[in-house]
Amino acid sequence: MPFAGVDAHKRYSRIVVKDETGSILCRASLQNDVAAFQGFFSNIDGPTKAVLEAGRDWGVIYDLLESIGVEPVLANPLKTRAIAEARIKTDTIDATILADLLRADLIPVVHVPPREVRAQKNLLRQRLWLVELKTRVKNRIHDIMDRNHVGPPPAADLFGKAGRRFMDQLHLPSPDDRLLKAHLELLDLVQSQIGRSEEWIDEALSQRSEVAIMRTLPASARSWLQWWPLR
Repeated sequence: MPFAGVDAHKRYSRIVVKDETGSILCRASLQNDVAAFQGFFSNIDGPTKAVLEAGRDWGVIYDLLESIGVEPVLANPLKTRAIAEARIKTDTIDATILADLLRADLIPVVHVPPREVRAQKNLLRQRLWLVELKTRVKNRIHDIMDRNHVGPPPAADLFGKAGRRFMDQLHLPSPDDRLLKAHLELLDLVQSQIGRSEEWIDEALSQRSEVAIMRTLPASARSWLQWWPLR
């Protein structure tokens, strides 16, 4: 069986293919599109296995390889020490080392969920990112309040209903008056996007039997459900 090492980049990939003895069969730099990959791998006899490292856009190349009949393998880049410790690094060297590790069955494999599950994970990541953004906006609002020596609001939660009325009625010197208003508007927008993302998540996960079971648990026990790792 031929073994291909794929050093994938955003627009192109460097590919080195070796046989079972370690001899190089072919190599090329290809644009990351189906036609280029199909033309390259169609010239290789027999079923081929290819390895690439998990990176920001690994799913594009992984799915591309799978679509043209090449068996893809996803490697953990943090554990592929041979490449990380190489004194001289080029795309060809990286692809060659990946091919050799695959040929020797030494690839630290990363679990690859089905496409549907990967799409569901993207929805969860979107909500996580929005919640982090919401926290950052709140922190900036606290900064505006602090630098204007605003005392404690008449509410335990500055961002609850009473706290929000308090901030809406504040009269701060310019430009902080405009900045506070802008941040409160941004906070409302982010909160609305969080609500929308939660609707998408509920819709995407509604048919998963695991979620139905977890929703039968008491509220305190299922509070971690939103971070449940899909597999």
